[in-house]
Amino acid sequence: MTLLQLQYFETLARVLHYTHAAEELHIAQPSLSYSINELEKELGVKLFEKQNRKICLTDYGERFLPYVQKSLMLMEEGTNTLKQMAGTAPLVVRLGYFHSISSSLIPSMVEEVYRLPENKQIRFHFTEDTSFDIFTLLKSGKLDLAFCTHRDEWADSITIMKQPLYLAVPFEHPLSERSSVTFEDFAREPLVMLDKASSLRRQLDQVFTKRGVIPKVVFEVRECNAALQYVSLKFGVSILPEVPAMKTERVRMVPIDDKGKEFLRTVYLSWDRSRPLTPAVQKVRNLIVQQYACSSPG
Repeated sequence: MTLLQLQYFETLARVLHYTHAAEELHIAQPSLSYSINELEKELGVKLFEKQNRKICLTDYGERFLPYVQKSLMLMEEGTNTLKQMAGTAPLVVRLGYFHSISSSLIPSMVEEVYRLPENKQIRFHFTEDTSFDIFTLLKSGKLDLAFCTHRDEWADSITIMKQPLYLAVPFEHPLSERSSVTFEDFAREPLVMLDKASSLRRQLDQVFTKRGVIPKVVFEVRECNAALQYVSLKFGVSILPEVPAMKTERVRMVPIDDKGKEFLRTVYLSWDRSRPLTPAVQKVRNLIVQQYACSSPG
């Protein structure tokens, strides 16, 4: 089994068309067919099958594909690591984060990295998305480091900060003039909540369950800005961290009296423990951990 065979298999599995795959690989179609046939002979199973005039992966091919993708990804990372060590490759760090830390943590972190002269050659490729999607991109190998509110056993995660949560209410709401509110003040209010993929939603569901209250959810949204829009339109209230869009005349963020520390959201820096980190990624990770890691347990 050769590296070329794995590359050919991955391309054909993605394109599912021999002619188009051969064109992408810049080889003749017979060469591609021969390579796939030899790979199938070595494995002793069929990886592709014809359905009418199209091809598709067999069950064996479907099972084999993730291993091939991970192997190719590791080979690419290893190559880039050696190039970076030899000083012949750009020092790139693919970093993901979610919106509520985009104007606070991210700029200060980047400034801290570039404060050291030896880091001037590092270049960031940033991705901003929901915490759930950022964590998914990290798992797929499309990110090196991720700021997110999710954790799992495949990732190493360090607590970076605790975000206080606020009650977002329309400006004319009776609670808008309060200096703080308790859970009992808003427990029966119509709620705009993040969807169930969100770690914040799971956290709040646990709070309501613990208190024996069924939340009155009127809208479910994917991210905080959308929740604020619905609050501003007076559809309900929402429980959110501080985000740039909260500075509006139509919405007021009221602190929550949180003696039990239930209304705090934990932000982690995570990386895939099974993938080796390039020297540039290690530098950035170590600096973030040194400068920003929270002393309290995650």
